[in-house]
Amino acid sequence: MRKYILTLAAALFVVAANAQNPVNRSADVFTNGVRTSNVTLAPSSTMMNVAMDIDYSTVDIARKEALDIVPVLTDGTHTKELPAIGVYGGRRYWNYLRNGGKTGKNFTLYKAGKAPATEHYTANVPYEGWMDNCQLILRQSTRGCCNSTLQQGASTLAAIAKEFKFEPNFLYVQPDAENVKLRAEKGEAYLEFPVGQAKVDKNFKNNADEIQKIVDMVNTLAANTQEYKVNGIALKGYASPDGSYKTNERLAMDRTGSLKIVVKNALKNLNIPISTNYEAEDWDGVKSFVEASSLDKKDEILAVINGNLTPDQKEQKLKSSFPQQYNILKNECFPALRRSSYTVNYEVASFIDAAQIKNKINTNPKDLSLNEFFIAANSCAAGSPEFNSIMEKALQQYPNNEIAKLNAANAAMSSGNLQRAGELLSQIKEGGLSKQASYVTYAKAIYEAMCGHYAKASKMFTTVKDKIPEAAAALRQLADAK
Repeated sequence: MRKYILTLAAALFVVAANAQNPVNRSADVFTNGVRTSNVTLAPSSTMMNVAMDIDYSTVDIARKEALDIVPVLTDGTHTKELPAIGVYGGRRYWNYLRNGGKTGKNFTLYKAGKAPATEHYTANVPYEGWMDNCQLILRQSTRGCCNSTLQQGASTLAAIAKEFKFEPNFLYVQPDAENVKLRAEKGEAYLEFPVGQAKVDKNFKNNADEIQKIVDMVNTLAANTQEYKVNGIALKGYASPDGSYKTNERLAMDRTGSLKIVVKNALKNLNIPISTNYEAEDWDGVKSFVEASSLDKKDEILAVINGNLTPDQKEQKLKSSFPQQYNILKNECFPALRRSSYTVNYEVASFIDAAQIKNKINTNPKDLSLNEFFIAANSCAAGSPEFNSIMEKALQQYPNNEIAKLNAANAAMSSGNLQRAGELLSQIKEGGLSKQASYVTYAKAIYEAMCGHYAKASKMFTTVKDKIPEAAAALRQLADAK
């Protein structure tokens, strides 16, 4: 993880990885002194290279005064002064030269008012080990008569640090293959019946279209024999709570039986088993409607629905105690409860070709097992955007699967998305992956290390190092962390 250095001026600098990309400081804070910009502090294998632009336009000193400017490299223990600059008042300037003062490689002297408006300053010094973590400081001081100090200050212009970069090996868990890939397509058919009748009339209102939805779903699956095998259809009829429970029970049962005959005849060439079930009065549907509504006395109505009264008693209670609300339920809720749900149960073929699986991911991902998602991801470079995207899509298809969460968390960490990784890892229950529990601990240790919690990460890696060789390698890396 990256470390950061605060300058003396309390500015936050981005730290260079392995002494790269040093931080620039736009200006110092010394009154009446020089200003700096475009500061660079760049090491090579043998030299430390310093450069900056110096602005002399704000320098303001008297004739007898001297401004000394000294760039300094330091790590707090070691110090290396770079070539200095002096800006001297007129009298001080000439006195310095008359008394044998020298300028040259290590000192540049300007007479006040004669200094350039700006100057590009460069300095190169032999690179020393302590410069892995150092700052470039600009010292400025104004001296008066008898070299008395009138003003002095130091500003940090740039800082670099040799970064500790944790580079873990992310371990992805391959899910078990599904021996038989069972899937189910579900839907709702809203059939209408003449009052008191149970026989499905295909020509009554919109019934033909509703029946066709079931037939089309089955035919679409059955036509693709290379990928699908339809095992059966399950029909379930529902009635609304208005009317007596006994009557509604008979209607739900008979209407479902009648629908079975219609569907069976429409699919007679396929010879698919059809099972039926029914629910006389769909009070769960009523409850959901009320909960989502803005009905007056909603809580009281829900208390009746959730109570221990018989279905007929509940209906009478709603009619008598909440007549206005009951009429709303009768007109807006009950019609939608008179329906038949259908489930088409089928098997899906197994896929081993990565290209075919990737196509399925984009067209019909529910046909894929978690293991097939893994096969597709494994055909990509680990940690690549495509690899990470497949791991995330696998989780979308299997949101409650612990292996899917673990693999998606690893993918998120590999792309630097620690927030997403933390969310996923926190959802994996302790012991949720009995066979792969050590891999969960290993992934969580990586997360802690990438967050900079090296001591905590080391403890976690230690607990699994005997089972996971990569944990021992991670511990060796963390030994270098500061």
